[in-house]
Amino acid sequence: MQISIIDFILLSVIALIVMLYAYYRYREEKHKEEKLLIPKLESYKEKFLEERENFIKRSQELKDKMEEVKKEIENLKNKYHEYPWTESQIKYLKTMKGSEFEYYLTTAFQMLGFITIDLPFYKDHNLDLIIKYEDGNKTEYIAVDFLDYTEIKKLNEKYIEDLLQGKEKYECDKLLIITNGYLDDNIKKFLIEKDINFFEIDQIVRFIPSLNFFYRYEELKGSFHNYEILHKEAFDEVIRREHWLSEIEEQLIKALEKKNESTYNRG
Repeated sequence: MQISIIDFILLSVIALIVMLYAYYRYREEKHKEEKLLIPKLESYKEKFLEERENFIKRSQELKDKMEEVKKEIENLKNKYHEYPWTESQIKYLKTMKGSEFEYYLTTAFQMLGFITIDLPFYKDHNLDLIIKYEDGNKTEYIAVDFLDYTEIKKLNEKYIEDLLQGKEKYECDKLLIITNGYLDDNIKKFLIEKDINFFEIDQIVRFIPSLNFFYRYEELKGSFHNYEILHKEAFDEVIRREHWLSEIEEQLIKALEKKNESTYNRG
């Protein structure tokens, strides 16, 4: 079937009309979009400004919460005598082993105001930790070994000599062994001869903050950490809004320049 010239012309005219209609619709939508661009950008700007202010307020509130908890922690450190050891706590302390025992005592030194320093190598020369003590007159570094009640049996002269080598390696002033059990009398005599300090469970209960104090300290420290995370998230949102506002400002300037240029050309 052949298409006549008239049919071809008719189809061409229809196609042209459709194309012109599509073009003018495109121009119309484009003009409408350009016309609404500035109000749209200004709306976004107002929205981001409001959000930024809300996040600034939220960030400050969380920062205030952090300061409150920080003060609570500082006040708590001065009140650890108000949290005495109970029989049930002492009984539980005697059962502590491994990482739980180490974590409790490490945190206890932090609660007492010591600075704790991790070793670059795990259990180097059998040492677990170095604590730094300083007051107005002196600064001391103490090498520490935590031995739970199941590990006391490995405490012999060779083991102790290795600890002393670690003390010298890290240039510490003292060596301290802490256990939640009781040491053999011969071992204690040897430690005294070597000028090595040691804590048995009785000294822990006498000089180290109780478990109730430890739990309260951990609770406050956890609250501080949570507020710290939320504060960072809120502050990040402030920075994000600042970035978005900067982009909106640039787009507004370009849109206004284009609008002014278009008005000038029509004039």
